[in-house]
Amino acid sequence: MIVWEKATIKIRTNEIIKDLNLKISKGKTLGIIGSNGTGKTMLAKAIAGQIQVHGREIIEKEGLKKVFVSFLSSFRMRNGFAAFRQQRWNNIDPDSVPTVKQELEYEKNKSSLDPLLEMFNFGQHIDKYVISLSNGEQRKLELIRALSQKPDVLVLDNAFNGLDHASRELLTEMLDKMAATEQTIILTGSKKEDFPPSVKHFILLQKQENPREITRDKIPAEQQGIPLGIIELPRWKNSQYQHIFEIKNVSMKYGEKEILKDISWKVSPGEHWVLSGGNGSGKTSLLNLIFADNPKAYACNIMLFGKQRGSGESIWNIKQKIGFISPELQQYLPDKQSALQVICSGLYDSEGLFTKPTSYELSLAKQWLTLLGDTDWAEKTYGELSTSAQRVVLLMRTLIKNPPLLLLDEPFQGLDRSTILRMKTLLLVVAQKTNCAMVMTTHFPEEIPDFFDHELALNNGKAIFCGPMKQSVQKFPKSI
Repeated sequence: MIVWEKATIKIRTNEIIKDLNLKISKGKTLGIIGSNGTGKTMLAKAIAGQIQVHGREIIEKEGLKKVFVSFLSSFRMRNGFAAFRQQRWNNIDPDSVPTVKQELEYEKNKSSLDPLLEMFNFGQHIDKYVISLSNGEQRKLELIRALSQKPDVLVLDNAFNGLDHASRELLTEMLDKMAATEQTIILTGSKKEDFPPSVKHFILLQKQENPREITRDKIPAEQQGIPLGIIELPRWKNSQYQHIFEIKNVSMKYGEKEILKDISWKVSPGEHWVLSGGNGSGKTSLLNLIFADNPKAYACNIMLFGKQRGSGESIWNIKQKIGFISPELQQYLPDKQSALQVICSGLYDSEGLFTKPTSYELSLAKQWLTLLGDTDWAEKTYGELSTSAQRVVLLMRTLIKNPPLLLLDEPFQGLDRSTILRMKTLLLVVAQKTNCAMVMTTHFPEEIPDFFDHELALNNGKAIFCGPMKQSVQKFPKSI
């Protein structure tokens, strides 16, 4: 179906992958595996025809239908408008924001969509606005859209990212069934668990080595990475707040649907909480009430840093004290600004830098980047960096202002174990040396740093557990 000989993939003059011989026959399921920064997404895009391939390429079938699914959060708008990140919490203009039904062109594609909506238990969301969906729900939408097109070649980049345990099992079952048909499927991932059992053949990408084809039993053991040594945080001034936040009997509705139901929660300085729950359980809504993105917070009983929400403080007074990271935020930072500029934007609580940074701010950003990243990234534009490198830059942007509260919404999504270990080690140092409170969401129990010892568990917007973690972490189902 697709044959490459001595293929090279470039970004301008930079060769990302070279000398790749590849044969993808009809009905083949192929995994692209490698550590972060090895070019997995670039190769997937090239197979899907989104990036030029240099070398000999043979495509046996004219008009081969290829669909690439990136699974980046995508709050798209109609009529050429672009969504701003907080718009999901504000008044929605129905002329510019599509519903799920409109986005999928449901009336035209009803016969192909109905089985998928049922399989993903997604029919309940058909009349929702796309920008009101949670991160996990958006990923399901992208899968349904892609599968409904019945492509010859389906390319899924980090397909399991952002999905809860039940959704991952469902996707595994679907992909295994599809693998038994004539559907050609390409998937990317950084570890064996990112691929369903039906994937037997892989392209292995390793830094400074030519890509090669391997079978599942030949996947090399992952490098666990070297924990960070003695770390001196660039600067950190502990807060003097006696209370971080307290939420009392908070409920929230969108239309007739209850998003949050009678939530009470208190977080004190130096506490480290896991906020758990499946896709659509209310985690993102709750975090955005705290982070001041959601105007409904003014109608809720919320104390932030010792002050009642709505007592005269500005949104920027609140954001100044909170470091926030999420997969959704990653796409809203400016592609053309350098990595250092993006890190510096954390000092201004802006999604991008709109003023020239001082030499001190640039020096501070470089110190943070040196702790965890690659200093070669410093002057590269944010858009040039791999998705994993962008995630590291995003964490540095979150930490640079030494906030008294960190809201970490799936901070390790899409990262390999080596990078996760280094990020966990850095967070451990912050926990040991400061009184910073932390709240973290994840669908994978192995991503939870050991020092997190409290949990608030949500199910359909209701708190089903709140308190010291002890054995509560066992409620997390094992990842696939």
